[in-house]
Amino acid sequence: MKNLTFPNSVKKEFYYKQYDESLKQWNMEIDTFFIETTFGKTHVIACGPKDAQPVVLLHGMTVSSAMWFANAPVWSQYYRVYAIDIMGDFGKSECQRPITTSSELNSWLNEVLDALKIDDMYLIGHSMGGWIALQYTLQSERVRKLVLLAPVMSFSSLNWKFPFKLLPATLLRNSYSIRKLYNWMFAKQNTPNQLLYAQFLAGYKFGRIQLKVAPSVFNETELSKLLPETLVLIGKEEVVYSSVQQAVNRAEQSPKTTVQLIPDSSHCLPAEQAETVNKLVLQFLE
Repeated sequence: MKNLTFPNSVKKEFYYKQYDESLKQWNMEIDTFFIETTFGKTHVIACGPKDAQPVVLLHGMTVSSAMWFANAPVWSQYYRVYAIDIMGDFGKSECQRPITTSSELNSWLNEVLDALKIDDMYLIGHSMGGWIALQYTLQSERVRKLVLLAPVMSFSSLNWKFPFKLLPATLLRNSYSIRKLYNWMFAKQNTPNQLLYAQFLAGYKFGRIQLKVAPSVFNETELSKLLPETLVLIGKEEVVYSSVQQAVNRAEQSPKTTVQLIPDSSHCLPAEQAETVNKLVLQFLE
């Protein structure tokens, strides 16, 4: 069946080439494979000791699992890491049926975890991956600990500027608009990763998002049902929230949640402040 995310085979191969170049930044031994699901073939990157506690990574929207280049090599020294390309988003997962509801999203993820034989895991998500991880955890008993890195919305509404950065990139598909969006998500003093940008650019130019689930802000009743210990890391210069302080305050309302602001970072904090993020995550998981 056709890959709906990259329906043009030539453009898909170009994107995959950029993905592979970006993935070289992991600079370590990895396993890559596909898992068949109801919604298409899911691409997974695995690394670390095969008998260690599993850690599942869900990436931010449109950056794919390649975004974990500064984190997975460190975390996989202690854990079996599985970075999953989210179905319907840019990446190597081949979407054959769009995902349109949270229920479908959770069904897809459960199919992947069943195939990996994972019933007890640490779950880490960034941005949209963080929102997916949080809403999944509220519906699942598989998550032992949860880490949310700048989860989009979740605890605060979107910054009004966000649509004005995103829409030109998705509608015009020109390099100027895509570069503006990419750079906006980094703190001004930080240098955006260029190999990941080349992949990001190719995704926006040639891809078609098939993940049609909009993130939302969780209310107090929903957050009160959060059972696993949860770590929330947010950059002090975060741009996607209408209010960083509101996001912190709402996250802290859950007795299971520990929140920490990361200096000198914005939305891409896993790469911007990798050493700090890696250390805090490892301390939390231990």
